[in-house]
Amino acid sequence: MALTVGQQREAIRRVAAWRAEPLKPVPCPACKAPGLDVIDRSARPHAEWYALTCPACGLSETLHIPLGASVPMAD
Repeated sequence: MALTVGQQREAIRRVAAWRAEPLKPVPCPACKAPGLDVIDRSARPHAEWYALTCPACGLSETLHIPLGASVPMAD
């Protein structure tokens, strides 16, 4: 089950909420049922990767959030 563009945007918001309060239940971006399982598989500083699964609707997606390139500081 692939997420629509709108659901992907909502998934990014849900991951941000999960990062702020990891113990609080997160609703699924597809079916809106509580209990979305979020696993952080990020490779920072290059990208954030999250495995999203929902026991209610069967969602099983990986969300990729690219991070900007690091800019070297001038001396």
